[in-house]
Amino acid sequence: MSKTKILIVEDEIIIAKDIEKCLMDLGYMVTGAVPTAKEAFMKIEQRCPDLVLMDIMLQDGIDGVEAASQIRKNYDIPVIYLTAYADEKMLERAKITEPFGYLLKPFEDKELHINIEMAVYKHRLEKRIRESQQWLSTTINSIGDGVIATDLLGRVIFMNEAARKMTGWDAGRAIGRAADEIFNVTLGDKGERYNLPKDNLDSDTLRNNHVLTRLDGRQYHITGCTAAIRDELGICYGMVIAFHDITRRIQAEEAFNAQRDKFVSVLIHDLKTPLLAIKGYTRRYLAGKATTEEAKNEILRIIENASADILQIIEDTSKSLKEKASLGRFNPVDVDFSSILYSVAMNCLPMAEARGLCMSINGIPPGDYHADEGFTLTADPYLLKSMLENLLSNAAKYANSSIKVETAQDSKMICVSVTDDGPGIESQYQDKIFDVYFQAPGSKKGTGLGLYSVKKAVGEHGGEIAVRPVAGGGACFEIKLPRVPKQEK
Repeated sequence: MSKTKILIVEDEIIIAKDIEKCLMDLGYMVTGAVPTAKEAFMKIEQRCPDLVLMDIMLQDGIDGVEAASQIRKNYDIPVIYLTAYADEKMLERAKITEPFGYLLKPFEDKELHINIEMAVYKHRLEKRIRESQQWLSTTINSIGDGVIATDLLGRVIFMNEAARKMTGWDAGRAIGRAADEIFNVTLGDKGERYNLPKDNLDSDTLRNNHVLTRLDGRQYHITGCTAAIRDELGICYGMVIAFHDITRRIQAEEAFNAQRDKFVSVLIHDLKTPLLAIKGYTRRYLAGKATTEEAKNEILRIIENASADILQIIEDTSKSLKEKASLGRFNPVDVDFSSILYSVAMNCLPMAEARGLCMSINGIPPGDYHADEGFTLTADPYLLKSMLENLLSNAAKYANSSIKVETAQDSKMICVSVTDDGPGIESQYQDKIFDVYFQAPGSKKGTGLGLYSVKKAVGEHGGEIAVRPVAGGGACFEIKLPRVPKQEK
C-alpha cells in the first residue's frame, strides 16, 4: 500500500522540521515543507499531495485560511489546520473552509496521526459520496421522466432537467418552494387541483387524466407516481415525484379516434347515400316509372354517377389508409355549388319519395333545378357533398311531408338552408346536436356522427352553421360558406 503524501505549510523553519520528522517516523511521505501559500500552490502542482498541514498564521499576505480555501476549491485536497492560537474569530473563519482537522500547537504525535488518518479517510469517503451523487444526478438528469424530490415539509430539494423543462421552473427558483406550487397538476376530466400527499406519504399514482401546467401556461398530459423516501428504519424524511410526458400519446390517440370516427362516417353516411340512390332509381326503372328514353337515360346517368361516387370514396379512403394520411383532408378547389347540390338532391330523392315526401330546391322539384349562374366558391368538393348529403338524409328521416332547400349568395358568401316539417329539436338540445355521438331523446337510430361531421366540414371551410325551430313544427339548418375559405386553426 502506497504511503500517504503530505505537504507542510509552516513559516517557522524549526517547527516545520520537527513536524516533518514526526511525519516520517509515523510512516508518511513528506512532499515538501514551504513557508508561504504561493509556494504551497506550486508544490501541489508539482507533487500532488494527499493532504496539507496548514499553519493558519502565514506571513506573505495570504494567510492559512485563505490558502486552505483555494486549495479545497482548486485541488480538492484535505487540509488540517495547525495553530498556536485558539482565537474564536479565526476559528469561525476556518470553519467556513470546511477543514478536515484543527490541531493546537504543541500536539502529540499520536494526536497528529489520528487527525491525519481521520482526514484522509473522511476525504476518500466524501469523494466516493460526491462521485455517487454525481453519477446519480447524471443518470436522473439523462432520463426523460421528470423527477422532483422534497423534504418532509413538502419543499423542493431536487429537480432533474426533465422536471425543470416540464414545469418551467429553474432549480435556483424552485429549491425551497412548496412542491405543490411547482408541480401544478389538475385532473383533466374534472379540472380539479391535484394535491400531493401530505399527512400520508405513501405511494400515489398519477393516471392519464392528469394535466401539468407549466409556469408559462403551457400544459402537458402526464402519468407518474409519488413515493415516500424512507431510511433503513422506515422513517419518512421526504417524497419523490416521478412523472412522464404523454402528450404525444394522447394526441395520437385523439387523432386515431378522429380517424376512426371519419372512417365510420365514410362507411355509414358517405357510402349510404349513393347506395340508396342506386337502389331507389333501380326500383323506379324496374317499376316502369321512366316512360321515355330521356327519363330512362337520366336514371341510368344518376346510377352511374352514384356508382362513381362510391368508387371514388373507396379509392380515397384506401389511399389515405395506405399512406397513413388523414382521412378527409381539406383539399379546396373551385367548384360549382349548384351542380353539387343538384347531384346530392337527386341522390337523396328516392329516399324522400319512399317516405312520400316532397323535396324542393328554391321552390321547384330537384329534377327541374338548374345551376344558378355564378354560384361558385372555393371548397373541398368531397366535404361539400358529404355536408349536403348528411343534411338532406337527416331531413328525410324526420320530415312529415316536405323538405325545402333554399339557396342565396352575395359577393362574399353562399348560403344554403335545409328545412323539414318534422318534430323539430327541443331548445335544450339545440346546442348539443352537433356534438360527437350526441343523439337527442326520441331520435331515430343512428351513429351520432352525421351532424357532427357537418359542423366539422363547415368549420374546415371557415363557415357557420346554425339550427332554428320552424313555426308549426320542424327544424331549419342554415349554413353560410365564404367563397374563399378561412380555415379554422
